[in-house]
Amino acid sequence: MGTERNNSRWLFHLAYWAFVLVGYGLLAYLVQNRQTGSLPWPSLLVFFAFLWGADTRLGESQASGGRVMSSKCIVLSVIALFGAAPAAVMEAVSALVRGLVQKGSSPRKAIFNSAMLGTAAGVAGLVYEALPWSDAFQGPLFFIPLSAAMLVHSVVNQFMLGVIISLDTKLPFERVYRRTYNWARLRALLDLPFAAMVVLLYMQAGAWTLVLFLFPVLALYQSDRLYQRNKEAHINSIAALTTALEADEPYTHGHSYRVAKYAVRIGKDLGMDEDELETLEYGGLLHDIGKIAITNEIICKPGRLTDSEFEVMKTHPTIGADIVEQIKFLSDATELVRHHHERPDGRGYPHGQKDGEISLGCHILNVCDAFDAMTSDRPYRKALSVEQAMEELVRYKGTQFEERVVDCMLRLYHQGEFNNMREMRATTIPFQPNLAEDEEKQSIVS
Repeated sequence: MGTERNNSRWLFHLAYWAFVLVGYGLLAYLVQNRQTGSLPWPSLLVFFAFLWGADTRLGESQASGGRVMSSKCIVLSVIALFGAAPAAVMEAVSALVRGLVQKGSSPRKAIFNSAMLGTAAGVAGLVYEALPWSDAFQGPLFFIPLSAAMLVHSVVNQFMLGVIISLDTKLPFERVYRRTYNWARLRALLDLPFAAMVVLLYMQAGAWTLVLFLFPVLALYQSDRLYQRNKEAHINSIAALTTALEADEPYTHGHSYRVAKYAVRIGKDLGMDEDELETLEYGGLLHDIGKIAITNEIICKPGRLTDSEFEVMKTHPTIGADIVEQIKFLSDATELVRHHHERPDGRGYPHGQKDGEISLGCHILNVCDAFDAMTSDRPYRKALSVEQAMEELVRYKGTQFEERVVDCMLRLYHQGEFNNMREMRATTIPFQPNLAEDEEKQSIVS
C-alpha cells in the first residue's frame, strides 16, 4: 500500500512539473518569436482588464455554475487580433496573479493554473495562425480557424486539468472528466460568436467597443442574481416544509437535509447534469413530505409496526408525490418522491418497479435514505456506525440497493467525502438481519 501511494505521488509530481515546464517553455518560445514593439499596448491593457473581470465574481454565474462573461471569449479575440503570444501571456499572468493575490490559492495551484491556461491559449493561438483564413475578417471564413482555436483551447485545458486531478485524487481520468465537464454546457459555444463580434467591432472602431459588452454582461449578472434569489426562496420554502415535518420528532431532525446532500454528491459523481442535480436536491428534501398525512401514533411508535400499520406507512410516497405535483416549481421532483422506496429486485413500493424501470435519481435517494436512517438514533435502537451501515449496503447491493450507487457511496466514503456532512459515530452494536429493510417496518421509516 505504501509503495502504491509513493508511486502515485511520484507520478503526480512528474506530471505537475512536466506540465509547468511545457507551459512556461511554450510562453518563452512565443515571446521570443514575437516582435513586442509592434503591439498596441493600450488596447491590450483594455483586453487584459476584461479578462481579469471575466474571472471575478462579475463573470461567475452562481445559479448555473457557468459564466456570465467568458474569459475564453476574450482569449479567442486576442488570438485573432494580436496572435498567440499576447493571448498566452495574458492568460498566464492573469491566472498567476489572480490565484496568488485575489483567491489566496497555494503557489503550487496558482503556478499550475498559470501554466495550464497559458499552454491552452498558446497552442490554440498557434493552431489559429497555422490555418488559412485567419486574417479574412471581411467575410465569415475566419470562423473556421477561430472554431478550431476554441476546440483546441478546451481540449488542452481539459486534458491537463483532468490528468492532474486524476493523479491527485487517484480517480480514473474518465470519472474525473465526467465530474468536471458536462456536454450539457454546450452554451459555451456562444464564446465563438461573441469572440467574432469583439474582433469585428475592434477592427471597425477600436478597443473602446469592448465597453459596449459591459451592458449586456451587467444585465445578465443582475438577472442571474435574481434567479439565484428565487432559487434560494424555493429552497427555503422546501426547508420550511421539511422542518415542519420533522419538528415533532427529534430522531429525524435534519434527515431530509442530509439525504439531499448525500444524493447531490453521489449524483454529481455519477455524471448527472446541473438540472438533474437540482431536481435531485428537491426530491431529497421532500422525499418524506407525505408522512405529514400519517398519524403520530404510527410515525412515533417506539416499536415494530404491525402489518396494517406498515401498509398505511407505505402510502407516504404516493401522498408526498401528489403534494409535490401541485407545486409548479417542484413538479419535476414528483417521480423521485413517488418512487424513492422502489428496489432493484421489485420488492419495493408503491408500485413494485424493478431495476430497469427505476430512474437513477430514485436509486440514489433509496440508498441515501437507508444510509441516513441506519446511522441515526431511533427510539428502538442506537445508530449504527458508518462502517456498519456501509457493510449493510454492500450486503444487499443488487437486491435492495442499486449496485452503481452503492459502489459510488463506498468510494466517496473512503475518500472522506462524508466527513463534513455528519458526525462519524463509533457505535459497536451487532448487526441485525437486513437492518436496512427492517428499518422500514419500525415506527419511523427512515
